[in-house]
Amino acid sequence: MNEDLFKKICGSYPTGVTVITSVEDKTNYGFTANSFTSVSINPLLVLFCLNKAANSNKALKTNKFFIINILSSDQSKICNQFANNKLSPEKRFDGVETKNSKNNIKIISNSIAWIECKIKNIIDGGDHFIYLGEVLSGSLSEKKQPLVYHNGMIKKLFKSF
Repeated sequence: MNEDLFKKICGSYPTGVTVITSVEDKTNYGFTANSFTSVSINPLLVLFCLNKAANSNKALKTNKFFIINILSSDQSKICNQFANNKLSPEKRFDGVETKNSKNNIKIISNSIAWIECKIKNIIDGGDHFIYLGEVLSGSLSEKKQPLVYHNGMIKKLFKSF
């Protein structure tokens, strides 16, 4: 199978959109990811994948803590800002309202939910690292709708009546 067909096939599967945040030596890092999934209930585990060339790998491997921010349908600007590889780590947070977790990781305000994790394992996954995280804490706002990635586009879900 060629790479383009593989991307189209995988892109036909809708996923939620997250921004994963971390910190290293007082520099905050964050990136948009749709590769987040739950793994286990006992113990509570999640995973996400990150390109090996990404700057955030340094922070993740040094600090060992991260936050999964599950974006709401009104946060497409935040999604695009954290997906912009031309922005420095500091610039990605410009104009984004946040608060700090107990481990000093940025939580993006007004997201649907957030989960704070400690890295349990890092697995080689081709051109990506697979980060397995043990869930430490989190919060949920049930009144919001999710932001979704499908066929190469960011979309909103609409309620059916």
